[in-house]
Amino acid sequence: MFAFLPDRLHFSVERCAPAPGISSTDYSESLEQQQQQKKKPHVSMTLRRKRLRLVRRRRERRRAAGAEMEMLNLKLHLENRRILAENERLREKASALRGENLALRADLRNTATAVVLLPPAEAAHGC
Repeated sequence: MFAFLPDRLHFSVERCAPAPGISSTDYSESLEQQQQQKKKPHVSMTLRRKRLRLVRRRRERRRAAGAEMEMLNLKLHLENRRILAENERLREKASALRGENLALRADLRNTATAVVLLPPAEAAHGC
């Protein structure tokens, strides 16, 4: 297995010896860089895990919030349907009462007209 470092530094991980034409200080610097790079994945893995946990928590919260919103939507929908049904029932009742009111007024007019048309003696006698 070969690892390639920036610029002209190439070495074999299996041999662990500097490539020809590279000084020992360059080689030791490249080893330090490689060791630092090895340490970084551990930190980044920890960060990745934290981020994944946060992402999972956010998803769970969204799902929970979505479920709550769905239940609220269902409750409001059912309440709306109940109100609409009650409104229709009240509308029918109001229509029936209006018809009854019109009939009573017509009856009252007919009675008042009959009383006015009768002579005063008969009106007093009819009571």
